[in-house]
Parts: sequence; C-alpha cells; structure tokens
Amino acid sequence: MIDARTVGSGQSGVGNYVIHLINGLDHVDRRNRYTLMVTKAQLAYLPDSLGDFEIFLVPFSNESHAFGDLWEFFLLPYSLRKLSVDLFHGPAFIAPPFSKGFHSVATIHDLVAFYHPHTIPVKYALYMRFLIKFMIRNVEKIITDTEFIRDEIIETFHIDEQRVHAVPIAASDLFRPVSDKKRIEEVKRRYGITRHYFLHVGNIEPRKNLISLFKACDLVWENLHTDYQLVVVGKKGWLYKDIFKTLRETRIIEDVIFTNYVREEDIPVLYSGAEFFVFPSLYEGFGLPVLEAMRCGTPVITSHVSSMPEVAGDAAMYVDPHNVEDIAEKIITLAYNDDLKAHLRQKGFSQAARFTWENTARETLRVYESLG
Repeated sequence: MIDARTVGSGQSGVGNYVIHLINGLDHVDRRNRYTLMVTKAQLAYLPDSLGDFEIFLVPFSNESHAFGDLWEFFLLPYSLRKLSVDLFHGPAFIAPPFSKGFHSVATIHDLVAFYHPHTIPVKYALYMRFLIKFMIRNVEKIITDTEFIRDEIIETFHIDEQRVHAVPIAASDLFRPVSDKKRIEEVKRRYGITRHYFLHVGNIEPRKNLISLFKACDLVWENLHTDYQLVVVGKKGWLYKDIFKTLRETRIIEDVIFTNYVREEDIPVLYSGAEFFVFPSLYEGFGLPVLEAMRCGTPVITSHVSSMPEVAGDAAMYVDPHNVEDIAEKIITLAYNDDLKAHLRQKGFSQAARFTWENTARETLRVYESLG
C-alpha cells in the first residue's frame, strides 16, 4: 500500500513524486498488487491510466495534524493487518511505526528541520524533528532522493547504512524544449515579460535564498537592466515578508516579475524562453527545478551545497549561496557569454537524461522486495 494523500489540485513536490512513482510502478511491476490510500476528495486527481491499483479510502488527509497522525500511528495498523497488506510505503516521511504484521518503508526527502530550521516556522520545525526521529527509529527501510541526504541521515541518527537507500527521482516528461517562438512570445506577453529574462522557479521562502539573489542582481543591474528581467515562478511560501522587504530596498524592483500561479503547460515554455536559470538555494533534498531546466535546454546556475552538485554534475555553473558577489559574478558572466550558454545547454541535456522515473520505480521496487 502507498500513501497517496499528497496528490491533489495544488500539487506539492511530494504529490508529484507519488504520481510519477505509481505511474512508474504500474509500468515496471507485473508481479505485485498495489493499493493507494487516499481520501475521497483526492479520487479525482489520481491518473486515469492506472490499471490494477486498488483504492483504500481513509478519513484523514496528510495535513490533518495531530489527530490524523495519531490515527495513522495507532488505528491504521489494525486496518492494514485486516486487509492483509504486506508492505506500507509513506512517501511523505510518515508510515505506521507500529507495523507488526506488515513491512514499513518511509521516504525522507530532506532534513531541513535539522540543518536549516530558521528557514521554516518554529512549530513546524519542532514537529518535523519529532516525527522524523520517530520514523527513523521504527520503520524498516528509508528511501531518500540523493546520496547526500542518505549520508546525512546515517551520520545524524547513527543508524545502519543498510536501512537507507538513495533512489534518485526525475523531471517529468512534460519538461522538454519548446521551439515554437510564437508560443513563447504569447506566454511572455501573458506574464508581462518584455525583454530577455532569466528565471527562478520555487516557492517564495527563505530556503530558496531569494534575498541573496536580489542583492546579487542589484550589484550588476546597471549592466543588466536594459537587456534583462528576472522572472520568479512560485507561490508565497512561509516567512516571505523579509524577502519582499529586501526587494523593495534594491534597484531591481521594477524589473522583477512574480508570476504567482502558472499553468502547468506554461512552465516548460518559460524555461525554454529563458536565457538561463538561477537556483541559489541554501539546501535541497534533490533540487528538481535544476533537472527541469536542463531538460528544457536552459543553462543553469546553482549552489555548490547539499544535493545540487550530485544532481547537476558538470552541467551547471556553481555559486556559493552565501556569497552575493559570487552569485552576481556568475550571473553577469553567463548573461553575455553565448558560447558558455550553448556549452551548458548541451551538457544539461546529457545530465538530465541520466534520471528517469522508470529507474526510480525499479529502484523503489528493489527496496520493497528486499523486505521479502
């Protein structure tokens, strides 16, 4: 059984992970039967293509803290044993910890609550720390998206490395180069983009390091502003007020476009129309927008910390996310170097091709089957 309660209309990163994982398992596994645990409201968002997947309806969403968590810990195991479930996978780091009678697997995407707690609300950080510690002590197998997070988990919690498996994820097939210039121009007009632009994709919250990006742009904007705009694709997350305060104190404020909600089909167009992509995040469990940009042929600037070098390989320009001058230097270098853009574009295609959801599904299945 797979907990699919993160699937929904406002698709989260974990929701996308679940959708692609179950589609992948549907393609690669003909031996096992799967059940998806969802609420009634989520039925409409499950893929129509799923063939033999069964549905288990439950009363609590994954956001129903803390009653939903108590239900999952103490009452759900009874239902799973009654249904003769062999294995339960919690893709959003939560699985029934008291799993007598069935195997348990949890995916832990990052340890931001431990290593960058200042970038998330205090109550959320404390609760996540408690839940993750609890999961790590009790589930049989842990899946992570990168070797970086796998190593962090092993070193932080001093657990047997055989329990933790790095299974890389991938960008959706939706992300591919868009060569139709009329379509690109139409999308640019819709979002108010009037010049060349570089792009950032991600929720507006401290971990994405937009404060440093804005300050870096401010340093070089005298050289850039006649040619470029900065386009920020993403919704307001948490703790965003200081980010906008910083922007108001810069010279770039009139040249930054916030798209807010973007239709799914427009995102590859925005990647394809961008001169380059800038992602100076402080910490990522994977950093999926890096691969999305590469699949669309967009040159990438990203941070040299956490998982980003593992994902981007030698196909990106790297910056120190804490060094505003370094970010500024890389932006101005790439903005006017067409040969470097072409080089990174070709490298990016090759790097992104190494990651597929079919491989993710196969590696996840190996983890399942290692439990018998």
